[in-house]
Amino acid sequence: MNLRKLDDEHYPAFSTGQAAELLGVEQPFLRSLDNAGVVTPQRSSGGHRRYSRHQLSLASRLRELFDEGHTLASAQRILHLETELAEAKAEIARLKERLEENADRDDHPEGPTGDSTE
Repeated sequence: MNLRKLDDEHYPAFSTGQAAELLGVEQPFLRSLDNAGVVTPQRSSGGHRRYSRHQLSLASRLRELFDEGHTLASAQRILHLETELAEAKAEIARLKERLEENADRDDHPEGPTGDSTE
């Protein structure tokens, strides 16, 4: 077995029983998320559900939202908006980094010999 696969948050490493135990939920809860199309685990060659760490984090967040009284539809919407916000923040961070790199280059313009081009 290639243990590096376990570093991949999308690798389906956990059975339904293992996932339920890790999350502190009952297995029917995870099956209900699959049946609703909210968290769709991969299937083993024998047809058993296999969950990734990423899917476990989604299921955990959904459990929190349900515990707060949200319906499935509102929990899905919140999860979607949280994902969009995280992606937007990551993009902003990348753009700020590029801006800083460009500003550094503008502050220190050097020619190919390392001499100032001025």
